[in-house]
Amino acid sequence: MSDQLPPAPPPPPEDPSQPPYGQPSQPSQPPPYGQPSQPYEHPYGQRPGPGYPQYPQYPGGGYAGLVREPEVQLDVYGPRKQRRWTVLIRAILAIPQVIILYFLMIAGFFMVIVGWFAALFTGRLPAGIRDFLIGVLTYQVRVHGYLLLLVDEYPPFAFFDAPDYPIQLEAPPATPLNPVSVLFRLVLMVPAWIVTAVVGEGWGVLAFFIWLITLFLGRQPEPVFGATSAVFRFGTRFLAFTAMLTPTQPKGLFGDGAAPPTERRSPTRPLLLSSGARALVIAIIVLGVAAIVVNNETGYSNTWNNDTYNVTPPLTHHW
Repeated sequence: MSDQLPPAPPPPPEDPSQPPYGQPSQPSQPPPYGQPSQPYEHPYGQRPGPGYPQYPQYPGGGYAGLVREPEVQLDVYGPRKQRRWTVLIRAILAIPQVIILYFLMIAGFFMVIVGWFAALFTGRLPAGIRDFLIGVLTYQVRVHGYLLLLVDEYPPFAFFDAPDYPIQLEAPPATPLNPVSVLFRLVLMVPAWIVTAVVGEGWGVLAFFIWLITLFLGRQPEPVFGATSAVFRFGTRFLAFTAMLTPTQPKGLFGDGAAPPTERRSPTRPLLLSSGARALVIAIIVLGVAAIVVNNETGYSNTWNNDTYNVTPPLTHHW
C-alpha cells in the first residue's frame, strides 16, 4: 500500500454572483425608505409566499421583536401608485363601507361596556368579546386607511382577516388587565385622547391639500404618507387601549426610532419617519392646537372633523 495521498480535487469554479471575500453578501444597512429595492415595493398581489411575511425576531425577544409592550401593530403597504379617479371620488366609493362600519361600531360600543364590567371583576376581557372588538377594529382600520388615501385597493366586506389587503392589523395576545386600570380607564384615556383630538384637528386642516396633492401626483408623497400613517396608527392604538384590547398606553406618534439593520416587514413596521414626515407631524400638532383654540373662540367646527376622512374623530366618537 502506498503512503502517498491521492491528488487533491481541483477547486470549484468561482461563482460570478459570489461577492469578493470579506465583503457582505447583502448591504449592512437597508436601502433608504421608499426606494424600489425595498422588499415590500412590489406589485400588489405578488408578494412572495402566502399572506404577509412574519415580522423578524431580534435578540432580546419581546412582542413583535422591536416592541417590548403589547401594542397593536399596523402594516400599511404604500405609498404606491393610485388611480386618480378613485382618489377623486374616494368618499363616495366608501359610502357602503361607512354604513356597515357605523352599525359595527354601535355594536362595538355595547360590547365595550359589557367587557368593561367583565374585566373589572375577572381581570380579563372575555375571549368572545375580545375577538369581536378586534374584528370591528380591523374592519375600521381598512375603511379609514382607504379614506385617508393610504392605499388604493377597495376594502373587502370581510369582518375578520383579509390577508391579501394591503392594510393589516395585528393585535397582541390577550394579557391580564389590572382591575384598577380598568376601573379608571376613562381617566387614563385623557392624555392620549387629547393628543388624538389635536392631531385629528390638525390632519383635518390639511385634509383637502393632502387630497389635492394625491390627486395631482397619483400617489402620496413619502412625508405625507409617513405623517398620516403615524397619526393613523396612534389613533388605532388609542382605540385598542379604550376597548381594553391592550393595557399599553398609545405611543409612537413620531415613529419607532432607529431600526436594526435587517429586513423590514412593511413601510410602517417599524415606522421610520423621515425628517420631512416628522416636520409634517409637528405641523399637524401646531395646526390642531390652533384649530381647537379658534373653534372654542368662534364656536366654529372644522367640517373635516365630521366626515370620515378625519381619522381620529370617527375612531373616538363611538367607543
